[in-house]
Amino acid sequence: MRLCQFGAHGPIYAPDEPAPGIVILHGSEGPMAGWSHRFAAILAAHGFAALPLSYGTGDFWGAGPIQDVPIQPMIDAGHEFAAHDWCSGQVGLFGWSMGGQLAMLLASLLPATKPYACIAAHAPSDVVMGAFDPAAFRAGQSWRRLEPDAPRAWVMQGEDTRLAPGTDIAVERYQGPMFLSVGLADDVWSPDMTARLAARRENAGRPVELWQAEGQGHGFDFDTEPELWRRLTHFFSTHLR
Repeated sequence: MRLCQFGAHGPIYAPDEPAPGIVILHGSEGPMAGWSHRFAAILAAHGFAALPLSYGTGDFWGAGPIQDVPIQPMIDAGHEFAAHDWCSGQVGLFGWSMGGQLAMLLASLLPATKPYACIAAHAPSDVVMGAFDPAAFRAGQSWRRLEPDAPRAWVMQGEDTRLAPGTDIAVERYQGPMFLSVGLADDVWSPDMTARLAARRENAGRPVELWQAEGQGHGFDFDTEPELWRRLTHFFSTHLR
């Protein structure tokens, strides 16, 4: 495995030869928690070039707020990654939790399959959440803000309506393949949200693969996680060339 810094986007984890690319979107644990880098190393070991893309704020001591995060850089990074020497051309997208919601938003905003030829999300929400305030979360206060006038997590020019808290995420607009996974014992975001996203895809005749894991929470235990990676890598291997 090799590693290089990709400008301001972050590091790329990759095998020795050019490979299909995957952009990774972390959750509300923040960019410095290390989970997205662990996932990137796993994907690189399975033959993909992986870019753990940072958004929001935070440091080694804790996550910062996710508020007014521009979405356009997530799109630009996909295009630029596809042109990188270590990427063999096509790029997929994978996000979990808050990053899964962001992946679903990108699906709703990018009906065509450029820059992302396929999209996967673990434990996403089916509606736009308001800004995430880690201080409120740690204090036990409500952070699932769905009022239209609540502080916004995401911003993009010309997309104010689609990014308003409480708005259904129109994943059926995306034309490419989609993989969704969730634990049926998830107590952070209801697994019903993931099921509704899959239903929207199915009702629109869009390709979707849904895996609901019995007895698993927001994060899977180490006995079940390998099966998630088996399914994820098979999905990306099938749809990225």
